[in-house]
Amino acid sequence: MSNPRFIAGNTAIDEWQQHVEEDNGTGIYIDVDTSAGNFAETPVYTANLCGRDSMWTTTGGNTIYTPTAKGFRIYVRWQDGRPLPVEYAVSHGWYISWVATEV
Repeated sequence: MSNPRFIAGNTAIDEWQQHVEEDNGTGIYIDVDTSAGNFAETPVYTANLCGRDSMWTTTGGNTIYTPTAKGFRIYVRWQDGRPLPVEYAVSHGWYISWVATEV
C-alpha cells in the first residue's frame, strides 16, 4: 500500500455562480479546480463552506457533486428556500476550503 497524497486549497470569493432550481429555490454554485494535484483517478474530496458569517443557515456547503480527477462542484442554498444571490456570498466573503486525498 502506498502512502496517501494530499493537496488542499480555497476557492476565490468571486467564483460563485447563480443556480435556479424549481424544487429547491434559487441558490449558488462553485466549481472547484483541483487539476494542480495531477490525479490519475478521482481522489477523495472533503469540502467546507467558509466565510465571515451566516454560513450556518445554509445547506449544501460540504456536499461534493460531479467529482472527477480535476475537480468538483458545490451547490449552496438557504435552508428555508429563500433566494440566495451571488452578491450575498461575495459580500460575506464565502469560499470553499477543500482537501483532496489520493489513496
